[in-house]
Amino acid sequence: MVRSKRYFPGQAKRRESGASMVEFTVVFALVLLPALMAVFEFAQLSVAKQNLRYAVFHSIRVAEAATESPDITILRLHLGRALLPSLADRSDDAAAALAAAAALAARPDLLHITYRPTATTRIDAATAFETWELEVRWCRELFFAPIKYVIPVLLRLSSTSWFDQACYVRESLPLVAKSYVLRPLAPAESLIKDQR
Repeated sequence: MVRSKRYFPGQAKRRESGASMVEFTVVFALVLLPALMAVFEFAQLSVAKQNLRYAVFHSIRVAEAATESPDITILRLHLGRALLPSLADRSDDAAAALAAAAALAARPDLLHITYRPTATTRIDAATAFETWELEVRWCRELFFAPIKYVIPVLLRLSSTSWFDQACYVRESLPLVAKSYVLRPLAPAESLIKDQR
């Protein structure tokens, strides 16, 4: 005697709910999880960009107050220290964070600095100002796995800068910040520049 299995209406619902659970798990793992990681990565990048803007502002302010004409090494030193909040989250030790800041400031392949005059403005015969631009490019590493590999590959195709290309090879993203300084020219300097 052969018995046939009977299926009750409740069993079909349980099977469908099990299938939808598997579908949700697959969609979550392949779509939603990378999207969530992208949100986290871009949030960290926006905080790092804001820290870089503040570091550029702070370093040019301190360097201009300390010397009449700051050079790149002074700017590098102040930038490394001003970027300390972005580097301190990787270690609990203050000495290790200071060492990381000094190492970042010493590497021109991770922190590219351009400090140049952009314009001269004459107010009257005795007063002239020169505008200086400080541009800092920071090669900021990416942390979250799916974005860390995808974004640099996509951006590498559209960039022509050697610094940006080097960042993309390191699976990093170049962040750029600019600051402008208005410096008064001495009367003799302004007359010489006008005669050129």
